[in-house]
Amino acid sequence: MSSFFQSELVRGDIQEMVELQQFCFRSAMNFVLLDEKRRIEYFDALLTLIEKQKIFYARIKLSEDPEAKSVLETMKQGVIMLGATPDTPIEQMFDELIEKVRYLKQRYENGEGPPDWKPTYNFPKG
Repeated sequence: MSSFFQSELVRGDIQEMVELQQFCFRSAMNFVLLDEKRRIEYFDALLTLIEKQKIFYARIKLSEDPEAKSVLETMKQGVIMLGATPDTPIEQMFDELIEKVRYLKQRYENGEGPPDWKPTYNFPKG
């Protein structure tokens, strides 16, 4: 194991992110069944997870550890697979995700529910 991933701090953060991911996954799969309080808890956990991932990314980016550099490349490829261009800063993706989750959380806190998402592409008629 590399020195980066041997750090107690890093290992603790990874464990915390795994637990948050599991909670968010379970909550997302049952979202329609959640009451208002649980939905807000989900959004709070999702925000915490994204913020922790952003910090973790910054640590990995600064590391000279070969295994950390490998994880960094995997993260970059993951962002591209999600539709970003190779030159899209990952920090920008995290910031956009945080903004969207805060928006959704606010809508639920205000009793508005989910937004009416409109497609961004207009299909030709006929």
